[in-house]
Amino acid sequence: MAFQLALRNNVAHPFSSDNKAAGWKWLRLFLQRNPTLSARKPQAMSLARVQGLNEESVNLFFSILKPELEKIKFNPLKVFNVDETGITVVQHKVRKIVAMKGKKSVHKLSAERGALVTVVMCMSASGSFVPPLMIFPRKLMKNELMDGAPPGAIGAANESGWITSDLFEKWFQHFISIVKPSKEDPIVLILDGHYSHSCNLNLLNLACDNGVPIVCLPPHSTSKLQPLDVSFMFPFKTYYAQAIENWLSNYPNRVVCNLQIAQLFNEAYAKAEVVKTAVNGFKKTGILPYNPNVFGPEDFLATPPAEASSAPEPSAKSQPSTSTDIRPASPSNQPSCSTQIPQLTTVSPRDIVGVPVIHPSTSKRRGNAALLTSSPYKKKLQDSKEKIDLKVRKQLNPIPKTLPGKEKNS
Repeated sequence: MAFQLALRNNVAHPFSSDNKAAGWKWLRLFLQRNPTLSARKPQAMSLARVQGLNEESVNLFFSILKPELEKIKFNPLKVFNVDETGITVVQHKVRKIVAMKGKKSVHKLSAERGALVTVVMCMSASGSFVPPLMIFPRKLMKNELMDGAPPGAIGAANESGWITSDLFEKWFQHFISIVKPSKEDPIVLILDGHYSHSCNLNLLNLACDNGVPIVCLPPHSTSKLQPLDVSFMFPFKTYYAQAIENWLSNYPNRVVCNLQIAQLFNEAYAKAEVVKTAVNGFKKTGILPYNPNVFGPEDFLATPPAEASSAPEPSAKSQPSTSTDIRPASPSNQPSCSTQIPQLTTVSPRDIVGVPVIHPSTSKRRGNAALLTSSPYKKKLQDSKEKIDLKVRKQLNPIPKTLPGKEKNS
């Protein structure tokens, strides 16, 4: 881009005409001349997440959340957020060590592969934490797997190790037994739109009976709107990786297996289970204290089609003047087209590369923020379930077709 800028603006340059690019020396000097700039490594972000976090979906979420918070008088003791995460016996990050320069082989002992264990965690806006649920990848649950787990934690087994509707319903019953909500004293629960959360009619009926309005986050927006993702998950994963490294150092010639996961999880969970972490998570997302304007235009990367299609109007500063006379010209003294002095133009980096524009997704299958315990949502879910059951019954018991020329006897 630097080469093209110099070429199209007729600027003398020492760049190579063969490579048609500026060199590393120019880049180093350019960064020295502009100390506010730096070469940074961007974080990868999926297209679905960029499109999902848009102003319309965020405003809808806060408009659904506000009436529920008003019912509990914005009490942080009565607002909870639940989410799942996966942990394995292999740490996802390794701490740096001091080694000799030039030594190419610097290793650290680790397990060959890790079986996924799903952990369901929940915290409130006041800083309290509900004892988690640990789901192990096996058919039958063993009590030994929970040795050293956090106090009050419960365990379950599933062949894949993933969360299911039945297991999440089991966690919800555990949540009710700990928090003890009621219709007279409701508790607001915020979660994402995973199928185990939003497509379980028994769970929603149980929530209504116990006074737990469930608010679902917009899809692909948990990195900004879910308190657990914003403030808790990163330090927890860091502490968990450190716990595995310390265990491997204390027990040489051994690797971590499922029997040690609960103990290592408890060590990391105890460090991350901090009141300030939970409070900051709800504050940064704008849930409590309630702040629907917590996100600015720079947080919404997807550009609406109307704004993306319209070109920005040129400002007065960007148009250089060709005359020092600031008086308005009369029709008599305006130059003709043949003698008019051409206006000076400058090619900008935007003209060469351009700023990429991402349009919000218009797919109707993405879903949106919703109050899952509301009657319209439950009725829609019930109708969808009945249609699926009817389709399955027709496939299992197809209606026999009468062969031509062989009608049934009356």
